[in-house]
Amino acid sequence: MTLIVGLTQPWETLNPVIGFAVPEYEFWNIQYEGLTTFSANDFTPQPGLAESWVENEVGLSYTYTLREGLAWSDGTPLTAEDIAWNINTSRDQEWANYIASVANLSAEVVDERTVTVTSSTPDPKLPSVGIYFVPKHIWEPVADPATIESYEALDGVGSGPFVLDGYKSEESLTMVVNENWHGTKPAYDRLIFRYFSNPDAMVAALQRGEINAAHELPAASVAQLEADPDIEVITGVQGGFSEIALNLGAAEGQPNPALLDIEFRKALNHGIDKAGGAEDLWFGLSEPIDTISVSANPAFMPEISDAERFDYNPAKANEILDAAGYLDTDGDGTRELPGGGENIVLRHAVNTDVDLANEVGELFSGWMREIGIGVELSSYDQDQIFTAIVDGDYDTFYWGWVPFVDPTPMLSYWTEAELGNFNDANWSDQRFEELYVQQQQELDPAARLDLVHEMLRIVHDQAGYIAVWYSPDIQAYRTDGFEGWVRQPAADGPIFFSQSSPSYALVSPVVAAGGNGDGGGLSGVAIAAIVVAALAAISAGGYLASRKRASADERE
Repeated sequence: MTLIVGLTQPWETLNPVIGFAVPEYEFWNIQYEGLTTFSANDFTPQPGLAESWVENEVGLSYTYTLREGLAWSDGTPLTAEDIAWNINTSRDQEWANYIASVANLSAEVVDERTVTVTSSTPDPKLPSVGIYFVPKHIWEPVADPATIESYEALDGVGSGPFVLDGYKSEESLTMVVNENWHGTKPAYDRLIFRYFSNPDAMVAALQRGEINAAHELPAASVAQLEADPDIEVITGVQGGFSEIALNLGAAEGQPNPALLDIEFRKALNHGIDKAGGAEDLWFGLSEPIDTISVSANPAFMPEISDAERFDYNPAKANEILDAAGYLDTDGDGTRELPGGGENIVLRHAVNTDVDLANEVGELFSGWMREIGIGVELSSYDQDQIFTAIVDGDYDTFYWGWVPFVDPTPMLSYWTEAELGNFNDANWSDQRFEELYVQQQQELDPAARLDLVHEMLRIVHDQAGYIAVWYSPDIQAYRTDGFEGWVRQPAADGPIFFSQSSPSYALVSPVVAAGGNGDGGGLSGVAIAAIVVAALAAISAGGYLASRKRASADERE
């Protein structure tokens, strides 16, 4: 029995040390289990590899007892030594996707099933450690800072309900049931993620029953799919957002000099029609956002007052630019740098692996034209654009993030330490750095909330990272295929591509009246036919989904 899920973003790597895209995090959620996991209802810690834990000292020390008889999918015992090795090695070697979570942690083996994790400073995320535990016996030979990032991680050894069985980056990823998983065995044998370069082709495949479910559907397809009696559409919310980032110059490559002027950046903010863009591109399924979202918990989002908000006001934007000396002295419709400098033309990077990036690029060009700023559009895939960001070889781009529950990883991306990595606006601020350390150690929830709110207001006020709208997860599944999908969070979250992705282990084939519950699971012949169809769809071109940021948060 096979469950097939469609998606429109490819995998760049399966290595959890360096990956940054949502499909990669979805794979890791299924193959690697954590010490704890999340409740679908409210993100409270629940048993994972650990069946229980004891709080030795609040926010500082916890002792975990592993489930009895744990084993990796290849049969090797999974012990406290695996847990301690992951924490201590990723800390010492500063693994890119781990260091924000483990920088202050150390782990000590008590016995085969018991490990104590201690933080050198108060840590509000504990008892959740927040990392993927990989098998020591597989990863220790490659765990060298000089080589670990080049490891392809195709070993297929894990601790979750499914493990890797086959992989082609821009085609498909296949997983099979992990017979050594501690939980109840899934009700089907195989899970296939099928990549579509064209979202419309994915919609058609869902309607034809070639796939059982789909992620990142175009908003324009929702009405059509909702009219299909065999399809259920889900619009999930988990803190994901999209942004237009400006290069603020803290990298070797330099942006247009105007971007280093906060008055110029404020004018750009007033020139962007967030509400109009959200309505046009998301068909009312999204809403504008004032500043970045750093958690799946909406409580971390601060209130921005009407007086502070960068509302859409081209007239005000033009006034600011005039006052700051950005004038169109030759009457060609494009403003120049102060003092008769060159025309201001922003290099906007269009990420071809991001749904709506082309449309946003065109909208951005029009918005900027209205205030006398030129825009030059250039296309990149997500790997190329990441390189351009690190090198500082861009002026603006559109992308998005899906944050984790704890805000620390997401906040870390705008620290100086992440310049040259995930700090994609090439920006740092001393007060932000101070608050980052404080919130990372604040155990009082209300006080921590205040610190995070202050940090996000700094990002807003600096006007260099323009959060534009929430990015809901538009998903759908065939009701004649599988049932038992779980939303996370329970009230309005997505059914997969979520914080811990619980659905895959819980869904089961639909039992038709008088039938045997084949649930639309596909035969080998049918699967082969679909692979041929997938190759045809890939060659058809089009664009992909979003970076939904991953690394301690997921790049849409």
